[in-house]
Amino acid sequence: MNSRQTFFISVLLCTLQIQLTNAFPSEDRQNKRSYVESIRLLSPSVGCDISGKTEVKFIAKGMTTAHALCWNAPDRKNRSPWGHDTNLTPGGIHLAATGIGKFVFNANKLPHGPLNIRIHAQNSEGEHDVFELQVYNKKGKRWKEGIPSSPPPGAEGMELFFSDDFDNKELSISNDGRGTRYNAHKPTFGDFSGWPFTDVTSPLNPFSQRDTYLKIAARKPTGTRGSTGLLAPVDMDGKGLWVKAPCYFECRFLAHSAPGTWPAFWVLNQTKNLPGDELDIIEAYGGRGEGNPNDSGYYATAHYWQQKDSEGKEVKAPWKHINMLEIGSKTSWSTTFHTYGLCVGKGSTVYYLDNIEVFRHATNRYSGEQPLFFLVNYAIGGASGWKINLERYDNSSDMYVDFIRVYQGK
Repeated sequence: MNSRQTFFISVLLCTLQIQLTNAFPSEDRQNKRSYVESIRLLSPSVGCDISGKTEVKFIAKGMTTAHALCWNAPDRKNRSPWGHDTNLTPGGIHLAATGIGKFVFNANKLPHGPLNIRIHAQNSEGEHDVFELQVYNKKGKRWKEGIPSSPPPGAEGMELFFSDDFDNKELSISNDGRGTRYNAHKPTFGDFSGWPFTDVTSPLNPFSQRDTYLKIAARKPTGTRGSTGLLAPVDMDGKGLWVKAPCYFECRFLAHSAPGTWPAFWVLNQTKNLPGDELDIIEAYGGRGEGNPNDSGYYATAHYWQQKDSEGKEVKAPWKHINMLEIGSKTSWSTTFHTYGLCVGKGSTVYYLDNIEVFRHATNRYSGEQPLFFLVNYAIGGASGWKINLERYDNSSDMYVDFIRVYQGK
């Protein structure tokens, strides 16, 4: 990303921040000003492993009651294929005068793998807080893990070109992408995260494999600038995995909504400072309360870099806010895993959420004619313009990628 692109991103993001108030789901709009950051976790630690009987203890000063939820697989009482919310505290939690509360649940009755347990606290004055506790369930029910057996509807008539289920013995990532499947940086320039995208040779290497998941760990140890991760299948020489329209990209992941988190899955058609297209399949912005996005949805956005119309004006690129609370499972990107897809056709470019079409626009000339490659990243602050405040999460946050698939038309 060069200075010109950075300028236009800043202008766009300022515009989006102004428009966010009207784009938010009503629940987020109503609660933003009454949100108070109160909950602090006492045990277990953020990001820990759990199994069986699990106790969570926390303190929420100024709050009087609390409850906890976790998204779960279908069962005999809740048959929706999308899953359902399980109330981990059916009797509620009445907090002590000190604000201390606790609850116990059976992790074996929840899905295996990465989970976000949402702890809600509130008081009689209408103030409330939500704490997203990321954990990894070592037991539990295996549900929707891994690459589906059938191709996505948006790739109809195409052939599988690339897939990664992250079930190899080791990850294939290098600092420049040469000789490996992935590059740990945006080729060939333009890292944009506040907590830097970090080399795999660094002591703060953000990448690891957990079962069949890619884990991107954002961390900021004391005395460091922080670290987080980006993956691209193209190296610093521009060599790697490129695919031409008609084509389809999809990625299934779970991330964490906290101030500064900025997960994204997107495609580019050039690695140099040339006119070209960027198609953001999903850009999500974490954090609640005043000065934060307060957004349960995400943005699907096209950027037409350095392109002008016949009158010499910048070409306007389409974008749309996707209200996830009205689509499919009606859950946020941090509540449970979702699959985000993009079909770039010769005539139309179509965006998907869990195989449901959510946005389409005419395919731009560069997208239709030039090959594309994907990127997946977990940026923390930076060019997004949103503040970073992960202190109550011990300056740690994780993104888990289940799989990536790419299809090529004939």
